[in-house]
Amino acid sequence: MEEKANLLHALKVRDFRLYWMALVAQVIGQHMFAFTLGWLAFEITGSQAQLGFIHLCGFVPQFALTLVGGVLADRIDARKLIGAAQINAAIAMIMVGVTAMLGVAQLWHLALGAFLWGLSAAIDEPARASFFPRLLPRTLLRSAVPLISTAFGSSRVIAPSIAGFLIAAAGAPVTFLLCAATISTMIAVLFLVRPAHGVTRPHGSLLNNFTESLRYIRANEVFARTIAVALLNAILAMGFIHMLPVFAKDVLQVDSRGLGLLASAVGVGALTAFLSYSRLQARLTPRNFMVGALTVYNAALIALAFSNWYWLSFCALLVAGLCHGYFVTCAQVLLQTLVEDHYRGRVMSVFALVWSLMFFSGFLLNTAGEWLGPRLALAGGAIIMLSYVWLSFARAASLRNLVLAPKSN
Repeated sequence: MEEKANLLHALKVRDFRLYWMALVAQVIGQHMFAFTLGWLAFEITGSQAQLGFIHLCGFVPQFALTLVGGVLADRIDARKLIGAAQINAAIAMIMVGVTAMLGVAQLWHLALGAFLWGLSAAIDEPARASFFPRLLPRTLLRSAVPLISTAFGSSRVIAPSIAGFLIAAAGAPVTFLLCAATISTMIAVLFLVRPAHGVTRPHGSLLNNFTESLRYIRANEVFARTIAVALLNAILAMGFIHMLPVFAKDVLQVDSRGLGLLASAVGVGALTAFLSYSRLQARLTPRNFMVGALTVYNAALIALAFSNWYWLSFCALLVAGLCHGYFVTCAQVLLQTLVEDHYRGRVMSVFALVWSLMFFSGFLLNTAGEWLGPRLALAGGAIIMLSYVWLSFARAASLRNLVLAPKSN
């Protein structure tokens, strides 16, 4: 009960509460946009390879610039970075929405929208990770981190289900424009919050700041192992969400409503993970929590890959969303709790590569699916991931007896 009370205490802080609500709306809007882009690309071209190309266009700027965004977040006012990123994202969403509404949308419009979205995310992700700890007392940070993790993780998987139903009910153009409206909430909230305290800004060149952060991560085996397994999982497995249009249409033979219901299973699983996280994390070590979650998550993806039954696929996605929510929340709580303040933006920017690599994973899995079929592509990535979890990550000595304890001021 103490852990749940702490979660409520974090939301009682006005600035953090406003920021958190805006964050939920913003992340939902962003990932509705990405999902709708993929759906429209597959509708226009009918090609799984072209669907993968759209995800690649979002991945390239996000992956290339996220680490730069982390360095900037430790040097520049994060509020300005977040605002600029959201304005750029809104422009991309409106541009794609208008072209789709006029009936002139082509693949290059969607590719440009994905590129601009990826550019925004590269700056926005690390800036937000650096910004929110300044909105509440340090004593509430461990309570706030699961809420932030939920806003990121749950919204990312809830968004496709909302997008699927909106596409069926109102069409892709309206969905794009609603995405722009949702992210505008963050722009408004940035004018309302006042960070309680600042952080020490690093000096020297951007390159020196970046290499210093990599040395810091490498010197801490817990950070290095946790980030490594998260990045590998992002590459090999997380792109499953971007294969759902293919599984829905070609394997299970359902329409956009059926697709939306499948995606909603992932969202329900993620929300369940948040609601039960506090109770489970009190009973399990971080190592056992993450190993168990990754094992069941990838096993569920293998079940999805070979399922011919709609409701079996639904259940597999429900379990995948649940276990992915557990893993991401545990990993982010671990990192945000143990990292030192002046490294926070840079360390979390490396972890934030998970979200850009998810789109690269969509490209890899869909491209492999074009040659091998979607079943073998998805199952192959999950099997490789399971092998790494048990042959490497689970054996890490630094994780076996780890107990979280926040850094003191």
